Amino acid sequence: MPPGAGFALPWDDAAAPDPVAALGDARARLGNTFAVTSGADTYLFVFAPAALRAFYAVPERQASKGLADYQMLVRKMPDELFAGPRTFAHDLFGAQEVEGYLGHLDHALDLELAALGDSGTLDAFAFSRRVGHRLGLACWIGDEAAESPWFERLVADLDQLDGAEAFVHPERMGGVGSDDRRAERAALARFETTVGELLARRAPEGFVAEIVSRWSDVDEPEHTQGVARDIALLHTATMTNLFAALGWTLAQLVLDPDLTARATGDRAQLERCALESIRLGQRSVMLRSVLREFTFDDGATAYRLAPGVKLATMLPLTNTTAAPGLETYDPERWSGRRLRDEAALPAAEMVTTFGHGAHRCPAQRFSMSAIVRTVGRLLATYDLAPEFAAVTPLPGQIGGVGRAAAPCPIAYRRRGSA
Repeated sequence: MPPGAGFALPWDDAAAPDPVAALGDARARLGNTFAVTSGADTYLFVFAPAALRAFYAVPERQASKGLADYQMLVRKMPDELFAGPRTFAHDLFGAQEVEGYLGHLDHALDLELAALGDSGTLDAFAFSRRVGHRLGLACWIGDEAAESPWFERLVADLDQLDGAEAFVHPERMGGVGSDDRRAERAALARFETTVGELLARRAPEGFVAEIVSRWSDVDEPEHTQGVARDIALLHTATMTNLFAALGWTLAQLVLDPDLTARATGDRAQLERCALESIRLGQRSVMLRSVLREFTFDDGATAYRLAPGVKLATMLPLTNTTAAPGLETYDPERWSGRRLRDEAALPAAEMVTTFGHGAHRCPAQRFSMSAIVRTVGRLLATYDLAPEFAAVTPLPGQIGGVGRAAAPCPIAYRRRGSA
């Protein structure tokens, strides 16, 4: 056994310490490999360069990221959502599909900018969440789903279902064994009804037609139920971190007026800003649930891992420490979608935005297009001025891109208006 850290994780103990701080302290005390016993689970946390290379290289059949993600999300989401989906995230993001989504994004932005008007104050993260909801619903169901009254109905239920609560507020989850999902199941039933009403209005087109076709062999009401559940799961999987990544990009950018001026109209600069914001905003625990016994070598010691053990690392603890200067915000450290000095890192896997290897996020191209297009439209339309001094992550979060600990208000005024 490696040394034990001596604390639990917040989804097993609401009084547990902030996991990012606690794991960072444990790493300083115990070294790059240590164990955390939390509830009924044992986690082997690894941070050394060789260990991180091995972490991403472990075959899914030995230690499953998909199962670990499910085990985290099911703390919040009804398990029936995961029973037999027929449409998956990797089905969404081929080159042709992403190009087709951009028209939906423009429609979503038209609606959101019209709601903003000529001047006022927006919160970077609340605005980003609404844009992400509009974009996702327009892409999966059609533009009408991003419009009133459908939009408000669908979003209210998606926010109740939101699986991100499992890692944004893990202290609220009440343990893995809790099965009180009454509010979530009621929201899912309402969501299924609304999706059914939308599908009944006209023949499905675009991506929703593909989802509908995958359930064509199933009679009602299971047909509409299956389509709606696929949409709910896809929306949660693709939008949860896009909300936060867009919020971080916008908040970090407006804090630097010179950078804001340079980025206006410059897609490449906006991409660099997005990647740097995602790197600094990461609060993700990466988990692999061991399915069959195997030996894991962290570069110094070999550990025999039994089924049920969780192999883990925590991205913010390497994203900002793998090389000097990584603790600061500097978009110019990126060349395209790679770090300029990546070769100088002890291992490329020590800095992560969208993952590595087989577990690289399939939505990277889609997410970057959505962030750059949204921030670009805002900069082209409005003069923006921050009414906050810094963006800091929410303490206690243990997954995904960080949510803000406090509002990030931005004053806006339409360009050219008095």
